[in-house]
Amino acid sequence: MKLYQLFKSIPPPTFMDDFLACFGLRGLDDSSEFSKFTLRERGTVDQLVELLPEIVLYYIPCKAKKYLSEIDEDRAITIMRQLLRLYEYELSKKERVINKKKVIFYSLQPTNIRPIYIQHVNDVIELS
Repeated sequence: MKLYQLFKSIPPPTFMDDFLACFGLRGLDDSSEFSKFTLRERGTVDQLVELLPEIVLYYIPCKAKKYLSEIDEDRAITIMRQLLRLYEYELSKKERVINKKKVIFYSLQPTNIRPIYIQHVNDVIELS
């Protein structure tokens, strides 16, 4: 996704610090994990609604109408993903089962660093 498909300009780093503080993060280098449950506990949606007049300044108006209305935890995570791409970061997610419920934990990660997965292939020997 290109920058100018969503944004008029790149938000300054000071704005990103304020934005990430809504999620309980201290900056782009913070590797803390969070889930939708922790976002509800911290009141992230309410904090984003207060920050909304400043967020709107960076979005193209038609995209602001689409993405910045009716903010909930899912929409907050979407907005975060979009803003993080501007700084070459992404949200990585890990699924864990807690009390028989699947919970997704998110954390910030630079885009150029990705985990390497090695798939083991078992050799099948046919006996004839």
